[in-house]
Amino acid sequence: MKKWLPVLLLTFFSFGISLYNLGSRKVPETFWEPQRKGETITVDLGEVVTVGRIAFFGGIVRQGTYRAEYSEDGSTWSDGPIIKPEWVFRWEHCDGTWRGRYFKIIVDIPRGMLGEIGFFEVGQRNPLSVHAVLPVSAFPEVSEGFENLFDEQDMVQYFHSYLTGTYFDEIYHARTAYEHLHRLEPYEWTHPPLGKLVIALGIALFGMNPLGFRIMGVIFGTLLIPLFYLLARRLLQGEKHALFATFLFTFEFMRFVQARIATIDTYVVFFILGAYYFLLRYLQRRDRIDYQALLFSGIFFGCGAATKWTVLYAGLGMMVLFFLDFFRRFREKAWFKEVVWRKLLPFCLLSFVLIPVSIYALSYIPYTLVPGHSIADIWRYQKQMYHYHKDLKATHPFASPWWQWPIIVRPIWLYQGEGLSKGMISSIVSMGNPAIWWLGVLVLLALLFFTELRQGSLLPFILLGFFSQYMPWVFVPRITFIYHYYGCVPFLILLIGVFFQRLEERSSAYACLIWVYSLIVVVLFIMFYPILSGAVVSQNYVGQFVQWLPSWVFYVGG
Repeated sequence: MKKWLPVLLLTFFSFGISLYNLGSRKVPETFWEPQRKGETITVDLGEVVTVGRIAFFGGIVRQGTYRAEYSEDGSTWSDGPIIKPEWVFRWEHCDGTWRGRYFKIIVDIPRGMLGEIGFFEVGQRNPLSVHAVLPVSAFPEVSEGFENLFDEQDMVQYFHSYLTGTYFDEIYHARTAYEHLHRLEPYEWTHPPLGKLVIALGIALFGMNPLGFRIMGVIFGTLLIPLFYLLARRLLQGEKHALFATFLFTFEFMRFVQARIATIDTYVVFFILGAYYFLLRYLQRRDRIDYQALLFSGIFFGCGAATKWTVLYAGLGMMVLFFLDFFRRFREKAWFKEVVWRKLLPFCLLSFVLIPVSIYALSYIPYTLVPGHSIADIWRYQKQMYHYHKDLKATHPFASPWWQWPIIVRPIWLYQGEGLSKGMISSIVSMGNPAIWWLGVLVLLALLFFTELRQGSLLPFILLGFFSQYMPWVFVPRITFIYHYYGCVPFLILLIGVFFQRLEERSSAYACLIWVYSLIVVVLFIMFYPILSGAVVSQNYVGQFVQWLPSWVFYVGG
């Protein structure tokens, strides 16, 4: 238990800091879904005022469009703004100058999903009180639930924020998780469903709000730490360096950022590490075959493949490791030959083919529960997915090719807050800790040029874990981003752990470097924390202290 205490402390620290300001549960959760064009309701603000902003919170975007009209006396009406939600589960707004007491909301395109509307008087940041809401159209009859537009007025926001709504690719993954829960047509089908089903579990527990759709990422991102420690302890063959590597992983920027956003990459890395950990357990057991380890390795691999196809790259590395060991044992162990055909290979077929395929197929159950869908659609989705990634021709201002990732040429800017005081910003950026990623590149180069550093029977395991996930991207023609490197990062940190271990084997004088290096990693985490977490911070601070390269874009304006 004593040796686990530092790991538990790192785990609790990670959970606490990841949970801090993760997102609010206080967002609209009731919606109006009008079914007919022309449905109209009237809002009475109680007195004539000059409205400067109409804020609205949309749910699932279905082309729903609404038209506003306004009037001082309820008889003479003027045209107001078009209200068209274009984001998903987030506050948006229309700005203008509309003087009146009464506002009509008229449905132009029905079957949208509108959660809440707030009116703001010019120059004010608190929403106006709504005196009354009335359905005024007898034909078409107003659909049920129109009262939901004004039943959560204490939640109305003047500005959007990551704390009260979605950002970046959450509009795909969090949305689809919600759709799986409600047996709706899934919007995001370019990746298998399991990661979104994990997100859906958080929504089922805490509701369709930022805390609900991000909490499972925090839990899995936190569990990555003890899982990584288990792997490091077996690979680095020493408690000290395993803890050192785990410490680095705790303060790795990308692990922190990706755990706090409702996308699927945290689950991918978790399942990859689990699959590699159990494979390593099997490889290290020399006196007998550890069938349990093979089984769990296959289960983790299957869960990963059911989350994102990129896990197949990691699976290729696993396959190479397995067969290298297989042929070695076949040559050296007589008892091994006796069980290979009769037991081992059939069991591997079960663990790494049948079980993963079953997990993959079962993850599509929510698709079959959508009205009009069937099991036959699963194959259609696989073809769609393949052609999407094969034929994707897209551009993005924060895309980056594979060779730029290790040296952090182009971090991906995920979020910018609005409505902040002059000179203040709120940003979320996904990138690596420079102290880890840049040293990792040097360690890789050192391994290429210094043979003594390559000594060690377990080094090929780490290198295959790294390169099997990195090299395939060299040949991928579609648009790529720095977070595609995330799966390589745990193995990069293990290489750094090996490097420091080798240094200490040469001379104990190098031992103090671990402490100095760890301190640098933590200091950088503290320095960069504001732009990793969305915390409000001075633009000058970011510009002077953390925006080191011209290609690092962390804010616009301020």
